[in-house]
Amino acid sequence: MATIETVALRRGGLCLAESRPSVQIIFLLRFLTGTALCAQVAGADGHLGRTAWGALTWVLMIFSVYLFNGVMDVSEDRLNGSRRPICRGDLPPAFATAVALAAAVASLLSGFALDPVMGLLLTVVLVLGYLYSGPPFPLKRSSGGTVLTGGVATVLTYGAGALAYAGEFRVSLMLLVFVPAASLWTALVGSTTKDLPDIEGDAQAGRTTFAVTHGERTLRWTICAVAIGLALAFTAAVLLLELPLWPSAIAMVAGALAITVLCLRGRRREPYGAFMATQYALHGLVILALV
Repeated sequence: MATIETVALRRGGLCLAESRPSVQIIFLLRFLTGTALCAQVAGADGHLGRTAWGALTWVLMIFSVYLFNGVMDVSEDRLNGSRRPICRGDLPPAFATAVALAAAVASLLSGFALDPVMGLLLTVVLVLGYLYSGPPFPLKRSSGGTVLTGGVATVLTYGAGALAYAGEFRVSLMLLVFVPAASLWTALVGSTTKDLPDIEGDAQAGRTTFAVTHGERTLRWTICAVAIGLALAFTAAVLLLELPLWPSAIAMVAGALAITVLCLRGRRREPYGAFMATQYALHGLVILALV
């Protein structure tokens, strides 16, 4: 017979799985990319200890947001055939909600202890996370709300990484080029490829996403056009300004081509996988090149 400690540990692991570890990792990479871009300006004036503290705090907050999203998305996830722990019935929603709330409070306390501005950034993203998933009018019901939430959360993550390292916001040309490009890639390409396999379930749940209102064919062509357009614009800026970001530019072009091929072949889940793989490459290459 399982002990209370065993059950708690098992449910804790299920909470981690529900919060999508792959997403936690990409937010950590965004945070560290903000740090790396800031370090090009701040140099040795930065603080690695503050950076580690800030990174752990930020990931804890993202964990809270995505766990809460899992609780609030149960109906849609079941319609879309999700096999995450709450949908399987392995993780009680009440337990997940309590863990999400505890993680949110802990991240805020840690963030304000590190820096008041960091605490404010955490607060903004936590509020956005609730507005995205929670009642009475969740932003997730429309593509515009998804784009807004994803874009703002991504930009603030880069800013938090820079703030944790330097203790203030220091702007460089590379940051001004990379952050908008990567944030638009997340907001526009990520949100559309994520909706592609969930069209029927989202329609049944009453969501008015771009995919539901305009149809799958239009969505596929839109994904291709936006992905290629963003990749070419980012590459042009890197080349014209002679920035050492060309490995990331190549990665975005390759990702855009992969997504285009997958969309034109009628695949549904694979385009989002290609989007995520491109995210890892984009940020990993920046960190490796600059650090």
